[in-house]
Amino acid sequence: MDPKHLHEQLVTLQKEIDLLAVNDANRAKLHALVDDIDRELGSGPQFVLEDSSLQDRLEELVSSFEVEHPTTAGVLKDIMVKLASIGV
Repeated sequence: MDPKHLHEQLVTLQKEIDLLAVNDANRAKLHALVDDIDRELGSGPQFVLEDSSLQDRLEELVSSFEVEHPTTAGVLKDIMVKLASIGV
């Protein structure tokens, strides 16, 4: 798992979030989740997410965005897969 690639995906997701036609509450939830994931991953060689609710929040957001925002949901799913591959 390349940490730079995951970070790049998080940056891409932040940009997608800014372009979404969603209410401010949903936009804030998405930005907060991405910020939390990025902060938890940090820049060290070990990937350990201490906040176990992040995966649940990510899954919830994917479900709520799949129909109206498939591109964003796809990026979220890809991040979920990568997090799962590192044992999160």
